[in-house]
Amino acid sequence: MQQVAKVFDLYIHDDEVLEESQNWPQQEEFQPLANAFSQVLDRYLLFYKAREAGVKISDEEFDEELMLTLEDIDEAPRDEQQTKIMEDRVRQKVMVRKYVQQITQIDVEVTDEELQALYQDQEEAFYSPESVRASHILFGADRPDAEAKAHEVRAKIQNADDFNNICPKLSDCPSGARKGDLNWFSRGRVIKEIEDVAFALEPGQVSEVFKTPHGWHIMLVTDKKEREKLSFEDIKDSLRTQLIQLKKEFILIRHVKDLRNELKSGIEILDSRFSLPSE
Repeated sequence: MQQVAKVFDLYIHDDEVLEESQNWPQQEEFQPLANAFSQVLDRYLLFYKAREAGVKISDEEFDEELMLTLEDIDEAPRDEQQTKIMEDRVRQKVMVRKYVQQITQIDVEVTDEELQALYQDQEEAFYSPESVRASHILFGADRPDAEAKAHEVRAKIQNADDFNNICPKLSDCPSGARKGDLNWFSRGRVIKEIEDVAFALEPGQVSEVFKTPHGWHIMLVTDKKEREKLSFEDIKDSLRTQLIQLKKEFILIRHVKDLRNELKSGIEILDSRFSLPSE
């Protein structure tokens, strides 16, 4: 690990920045390294301010975060130095989180007029997706007669009642116990083979036999919902929660910007590879 920057007596190491850079798209226009460095620097500014403000963490808070960190890493620290670095970063993470909670734990007022404006401005975001409810009979891929059996059974199904009578007796899927019900799903929520068939059928229609990696299926569509706009009253509470969160995020962004100005005398770049993103 190499020291690449410092905030007063706190040193930023290259491994922290490189790890953070993995969260950014790896294209030059996104400046992943510069944006990662910016994120890490802001974290250290918040930590410095948290320490200055006297933020304390309990042993229980530290131990809980340490356990989560150990579960998330590929290998444990190899020596005492690495252990100390990991513990310092865990302590920093908890202190920053508590400090951020303190500065954003304020009553944020949101008016109905603001909610209406958000609802109208982001109109396209407030539509429920087209969705379908379907049931299926599965003949598992591990059965040597799966395809032949599926076609044999399909020939006996003339309507939804036939499907519902046969499904619990013959389906290899656990859903057979509930007549094959897969519940509601929208596009992108199930495997493509099932999605393509389900959205091509109308309620009450039974599909022909089709194959997926799981085996051979027969599907019955039981209901459909078209894409429709959600009413303001239906999502008003959800919008309020979102807007409050957005306002708190803005408070944090403004606070960090102020910290960069307030603490700029203590920020020192030690490695020319690392710099803030260009505007």
